[in-house]
Amino acid sequence: MTSLPARPAGIAVSELLTVLDGSGLRLASGQAQLRLSLTSPTLFDPLVPFAGRRSGILLAIGVHPLAVESAEVLRSAARSGFGAVVIKALGLSVETLAAVADAIDIALFVVDDEVEWRQLDSLITSALTTAPEDPGSLSGLAVGDLFALANAIAAMVGGATAIEDLQDRVLAYSTLPGQPTDETRRDGILGRQVPDLPDNAEAYASLFQATGAVRLPGAVPERRPGLPTGEKGLPRLAIAVRAGTQPLGSIWVIDEAGTLDSDAEGALERAADIAALHILRARSAADVARQQRAELLRRLLEGGEDSRLVAGQLGIDTAGSFVAVAFQPDFGPAGDELRLNRLVDLIVMHCETHEQGTECVVIGNIVYALFTGVTGSQPSGAQFLAARLAGVEAMVGRLVARAATALRIVVRASIGSQVTSVGRISRSRRDADLVLLLLASGPAAGAVASAGDVRSHLTLLELAGIFRDNPGLRSQQAVAVLEFDERSGTDYARTLRTYLDCARDSASTALRLDVHQNTLRYRLRRAHELFAIDLADAEDTLTLWLSLRVAEFD
Repeated sequence: MTSLPARPAGIAVSELLTVLDGSGLRLASGQAQLRLSLTSPTLFDPLVPFAGRRSGILLAIGVHPLAVESAEVLRSAARSGFGAVVIKALGLSVETLAAVADAIDIALFVVDDEVEWRQLDSLITSALTTAPEDPGSLSGLAVGDLFALANAIAAMVGGATAIEDLQDRVLAYSTLPGQPTDETRRDGILGRQVPDLPDNAEAYASLFQATGAVRLPGAVPERRPGLPTGEKGLPRLAIAVRAGTQPLGSIWVIDEAGTLDSDAEGALERAADIAALHILRARSAADVARQQRAELLRRLLEGGEDSRLVAGQLGIDTAGSFVAVAFQPDFGPAGDELRLNRLVDLIVMHCETHEQGTECVVIGNIVYALFTGVTGSQPSGAQFLAARLAGVEAMVGRLVARAATALRIVVRASIGSQVTSVGRISRSRRDADLVLLLLASGPAAGAVASAGDVRSHLTLLELAGIFRDNPGLRSQQAVAVLEFDERSGTDYARTLRTYLDCARDSASTALRLDVHQNTLRYRLRRAHELFAIDLADAEDTLTLWLSLRVAEFD
């Protein structure tokens, strides 16, 4: 019996490029048949020399294609055992470095400038760990063509296939003729979202806890009011899709007769490795577009002379009305990234459903939504604008409640003022930020508020900022009172502020301070003696009250 020749170790440069077709990676030198070891890429650190024997691919982060020392980086990599080096061209020629690479028998790859190094690392790692024994199976598909991949999996495994992301969105589905289907699959395809079924949580938990393919019984469709419960769905063979340990999504194959065997399981597991590349690439392309829009929206929210130009790039009708809404979860920038992503998805879905064309961006630990408002085909009167703002406020309230119940995330939300010019969008965002400050002052402030509800408080917040920047505007008597209270532990500032808040009504003031009116009169008299405060002087009294009031926000 003649044995087949052993498959050469590693993966050829040409094979790797086939698997990563469309990922932005290309070969600049001439070693297309050079074989690379199946080890994860190494990150280049110019401050730490290579130690010991190395292999595989070096990601040359920060290496400039025209720098004199870059050629030495390649030579050092070759001496250490690396088979390939990846650089970014930065729009420049790499011919000189390619010639160096050819001379020392090392492959030089160039990756598109817009591809993030972490994404490239994940793509290459997944491609190398896949290294399919049959390169003609799934790896020949263009990376990112998820529908072609779904059809290939369906043909290879033997059942109708759907590919999902971590938010249970249906990214792609097979369309081969004669495939069995059920109500769950039909609803998922029509809505591009997995139906919310009672057994979902348990099914996904078992799927992502498993290391291989999982067999799951058919789901029972949710009972709908006035309609009978649908038939039980068909069983599935499913598997989680990962890049290393990072979950990316899942693949579901209908097993109508329950006859998919261990060979089908093995084929699905191999398909999951290939699917990781496709999902990463599809997500990477979407991320680039999303990041570009996010950066434009950030500039629009910050304001500036180019607001109209930025709005045009976003495709926003400048003849509308605009409202900025801010959502702040109870965890900071270092919070759970997955939970934040789920919250962003929830916000995007609710806002876009409420008003088409809504833009969202994350800045720090705050998610901003910009409602881009009325177009020329809609009414623009005051009554309509008021109704629209009320609709936004109601939607935000529902969204905050939904985040608490569905995601277990406590969110504060603020609605900025409604503005009618692109140049004032930053004003709406600033009002939303100020409202968030008020909401953060205590639980009694509530979870949702709008600028219109707390306009007076916003004015005081603005004045507090002005007083901080211009200390000379403060009442000197107020400054003396505050300093005296801090030194002596007295409460003259609160007494005077409450007295003026109550329009000099002694009975109301005493009741609010929980003191006797005689005690109140004594404190007012002592304040006059200590600080020369004359409450009969209207102008002095106004500046005194403002200074004491805004001091609460310091």
